[in-house]
Amino acid sequence: MAKDIILKPGTFSNVITNKSTAQGAIPGASLEKFFVNLLKNPTCCAKYVILSKGAVTQTVSITTAVTLNQPAGEITTVSATIAAGAMSSFTLNNNFIKADSIIMATVNDTTGAGLLAAQVDGIVAGSCTISLGGVVANTGVVIVAFAIM
Repeated sequence: MAKDIILKPGTFSNVITNKSTAQGAIPGASLEKFFVNLLKNPTCCAKYVILSKGAVTQTVSITTAVTLNQPAGEITTVSATIAAGAMSSFTLNNNFIKADSIIMATVNDTTGAGLLAAQVDGIVAGSCTISLGGVVANTGVVIVAFAIM
């Protein structure tokens, strides 16, 4: 019988042999360890993950670094043109990022009519690089969403 796990900021619920253990605080990397253990021993089904989310707006240029110290968030870039086949990259500084973190990023929205893809690489403790690649040329503001695990 599958069970739902709902993670809220600062708490966790671990399901072992269909018995729920007590909830407790998440210190540091425990959320990451929880997911690794869940994937190794899927005794339940994780349907919802709720992380603290923040927002930041980039200034100056599409390559200007941004800082957002939240486990998830949205980055609003400056208006820029990214040609088809071209790539623009910027650094995300974030104290939740560890050298072995898994970071997911996606293009949530753009004011342009193009098509962009997001890629994360260069992951080190405290930062990563987010690259926006033009599948179809785009001119406008881009909203990039990310989550750190």
